[in-house]
Amino acid sequence: MTTHSPQSPEPRGEVDPSQYLWQLTRAHVDHVLHYTHWIPVGRGFTQQMLAEYYPSWTLGGLIRLFDTAGIRITPDELNGAAGAPHGGRCHWQVAAFYFSDDTKYHVVWDRAIAYDTVFTHSGLKRNFVMPGGEGPKASTIIAAVQSIRPVDLEGKVFFD
Repeated sequence: MTTHSPQSPEPRGEVDPSQYLWQLTRAHVDHVLHYTHWIPVGRGFTQQMLAEYYPSWTLGGLIRLFDTAGIRITPDELNGAAGAPHGGRCHWQVAAFYFSDDTKYHVVWDRAIAYDTVFTHSGLKRNFVMPGGEGPKASTIIAAVQSIRPVDLEGKVFFD
């Protein structure tokens, strides 16, 4: 579980990455949130990204994990900062996010980082290194397919 919240006065925590299947940076989380827009969802790009980098995970499952860990800032909480229009952005003080599943995770916070308005993923075009770790060994990689309309007319049903 998360050992330090963003409001915690405790120092930055250390973690043994070998205890977790996935190792993400703030840019990795922003990369996932970038795929929450209806265009990549509707054209199958989101499903393709998930199959390649996060096999066995759904977009909704990752979003719920980010929310449970307290690392996602929703679009209505951005306060002028850039972020994915539907998914928001990763909290600016997240140094690393480690997880194996939705119950085993650890967030490393860096409280020295001041609030910024930068959408981290947007500046990472070429030298972007995808998440460390292998993920579940027995997972099935699925092929990307164009989905049916990913949102209802009210925009309520979206992630799963």
